[in-house]
Amino acid sequence: MAKILIIEDEPVVYNLLKRMITSIGHDVLIADNGQRGLELARAEPVAVIVSDLHMPGEPAGMALIRQLRTVRPKCPIVIVSGYPSSETLAECEQLGITDFLTKPFEMTFVHTVITSLLGAQPAAPK
Repeated sequence: MAKILIIEDEPVVYNLLKRMITSIGHDVLIADNGQRGLELARAEPVAVIVSDLHMPGEPAGMALIRQLRTVRPKCPIVIVSGYPSSETLAECEQLGITDFLTKPFEMTFVHTVITSLLGAQPAAPK
């Protein structure tokens, strides 16, 4: 069982992701803003981070992703966005991020992405 951090400000989206991820046997932490997400990323042994790009407050967007990459340099990050620009996609690629969930997303795709990422690394320690 791995610990997955979801950083998302929309309750409908984070609850949907939480249901899907817990249904495949993983623990979920939820942060509804970037600051709380960074705090949890620092404090918890997360195996995967799923983060929205467009949230109110700071840090958000690519600033949040860069800070997450500093805090957890080897942790896979999955980007959730309704409208990623080509510039955002290019910057994500430079930061080693290759997995994206474009809203609206299929839950089977979420399952595939999470399972694939966790298969590539050991589960987070408890």
